[in-house]
Amino acid sequence: MKPSLVQHLVCPTCRAPVTLMERRRENDEIMEGFLRCTCGIEYPIIQGVPRMLPPELLPALRDDYPEFYRQRSVQRVARANGHDDGDADVKRRTQEAFGYEWTWAADYHAVNFNDWLPEQRDAKSLFEGRVGLEIGCGAGRHSAIAATYAREHFAVDLSRAVDSAFARNRHLANCHVIQADAFRLPFQPATFDYVFCLGVLQHLPDPERGFFALAEQPRRDGILLVNVYQASRPLMLFLLEVARKITTRLPNPVLRLVSVGAGYVDYGLFIAPWQRIQKTRLGRMLRSIVPERIQEYAKHDFHTCVTDWFDRLSCPVKKHYKQEDLRRWYERAGYDQVSVTPYWKAFWNGYGQRSAGVPA
Repeated sequence: MKPSLVQHLVCPTCRAPVTLMERRRENDEIMEGFLRCTCGIEYPIIQGVPRMLPPELLPALRDDYPEFYRQRSVQRVARANGHDDGDADVKRRTQEAFGYEWTWAADYHAVNFNDWLPEQRDAKSLFEGRVGLEIGCGAGRHSAIAATYAREHFAVDLSRAVDSAFARNRHLANCHVIQADAFRLPFQPATFDYVFCLGVLQHLPDPERGFFALAEQPRRDGILLVNVYQASRPLMLFLLEVARKITTRLPNPVLRLVSVGAGYVDYGLFIAPWQRIQKTRLGRMLRSIVPERIQEYAKHDFHTCVTDWFDRLSCPVKKHYKQEDLRRWYERAGYDQVSVTPYWKAFWNGYGQRSAGVPA
């Protein structure tokens, strides 16, 4: 954690400023310490990342980072009474699934960032010289791209994926990684020029409520980029949900093996053969009938396929929406210039600019 980050953070519970208590530093990074609030809660800094989690999730850090707590005395990690929003169990399961995923798959490298952006716009035009927030940074792959252009970039994730994101981006002086909850972010509203949340909303306990929490973060005229799963391919979604009744109950190491098996079937029978023939005469003849999904995955490697199978089989919550649902959220939140466009048949990509008439 860079010392300058403190001035941007507030307690996610009471919204008051926090005070830094530094314990260990490596060069320009504070690796261990605490952020203390006057309400009595201490937020630990572990392995260079501030853990600004709500009180009901803070105790779980003892399970994730036992060595830190064996060596440090923590005066008060939580004051949970009256603060639990009822979703703590789902959030913890989500933490464990994605934390596990983005630890073993930290080198996931699908080059598809521009596919999530609005049509006819690129990262440079959206982020250059601006201050931005990313929700659900995972292993920090997109954080590195955005921070290349931004004046300052803040990357947030609920899980211990932040450890991979920190390792990937700690060399970037303008990139900050924080472990936090999208529903209770450690920032004042109307702080950022841009906010993006890719591949995350559909996994929140209440995606619509999560959207409106994020919609408070951009300044007037700031932009909000999100995407959600499409409510399409009903038969495929039904079969997947039947499988998920089992897979979401499996231990993560077992589910990883299941995902490898699914990857061998998927890649071996469909994706790899299409990779070999897509540029041939036969491929050109078949292109119109080959599913978009196969054509999309043909751009990526086997490891990407396996990781995505784990992603879709492990998450406790997985919801799908219509194009008009996402557009309605933007309009209700007071956003202009709204566009909702498809990314193959799996996602709706949303873009909107916060209205100048919305109070900041």
